[in-house]
Amino acid sequence: MSANAADTKVNGRLYADWNLDLTDGAESANSFNLSRTYVTVKSKLSDYTSVRITSDLRQDSDIYDGYFVIIKYGYLDWSPKFGKKALKIRLGLQPTLYIDNMNKFWGRRYLYKTTGDANKYLTTSDLGATAFVNIGNKGENGYLALQILNGTSYTDVEEMNANKNFGLFALLNPFKNNEQYKRSALVAQFYTGTQNVSLETDIDSSGTPMIVYENDSKQFKHQVISFGGMLGVSDKADIGVDVNLLTMGQGYADSADAQGFAVALDDRKSSAMSFFGTWYFGNSAEDNSLFRTLNLFGRYDIVDPNTDVDNDGKSLIIAGVECTPTKGFKASVNVRSTSYELSGKDSQTHVFVNTLFKF
Repeated sequence: MSANAADTKVNGRLYADWNLDLTDGAESANSFNLSRTYVTVKSKLSDYTSVRITSDLRQDSDIYDGYFVIIKYGYLDWSPKFGKKALKIRLGLQPTLYIDNMNKFWGRRYLYKTTGDANKYLTTSDLGATAFVNIGNKGENGYLALQILNGTSYTDVEEMNANKNFGLFALLNPFKNNEQYKRSALVAQFYTGTQNVSLETDIDSSGTPMIVYENDSKQFKHQVISFGGMLGVSDKADIGVDVNLLTMGQGYADSADAQGFAVALDDRKSSAMSFFGTWYFGNSAEDNSLFRTLNLFGRYDIVDPNTDVDNDGKSLIIAGVECTPTKGFKASVNVRSTSYELSGKDSQTHVFVNTLFKF
């Protein structure tokens, strides 16, 4: 679809679902939902520059009891001539690269977020600048990237301090010349910076100002180490893994020591891991058979919110069947079960019918 200019394109995605709560005591509560609608405009301005704007229609009961629209992406890509197609600079509101690529491996953002996104280890979009360097001819072996970001989020862009966050990212295509495994890829990130909080001098619970080192960002660190990838076996199967390790500074206690200095709290460390796979019926089914459009998939997540605390973790199992009868439509029937380590906390079970419409 074109809009006004020949090199401007508009596309969109719509996520709709119906879910049934089978948890004990839920009394079969069910609902229809429109969880997301994205509309994207991409325009090639020249041989070296292009822009993208993506709007996000969503629900957020904390802001408005209904649907509202915000901008998720709005950035300029510049591939300078001197870079000889090996260098690209991106400026604006843009994807955080690890989550963006892991969504492609998982392949079902319309159904459920990646584990790092679902557990809020990192925002999916932030304001900043990124430098991409291709590995191999036109990036056929992958690429490296350095991101400098505000450390905020596209849902809350206000900066609470002057610090910037940095992200190193790598994507590798280890089997690009292997016909059977050419869809496979590896990804990794090291993200470090400061939480989006005020670093001004605080007061203790009695109202007395506490002495802290000005701009003492180390007590409010935000560090994420992630690695994973996908093994694609021709058109038959995918196997993926997504590992995220988070370190979050906890700031200071709500009291001061005898000298009036703030008491530093220990960092909180957590982990979120996801393992997923898909089996495609594809060529194993007869021509014109519905089974050619089907695949079976499963996913298992393990989340530990605080590695220093026992029995606070949870696990998630997703299993289902997906149908792709045409290019612009997907549908899935799936079961999700969340279990908790804490004794006495009941598990939760839901049945979902998810749909994705693309144009």
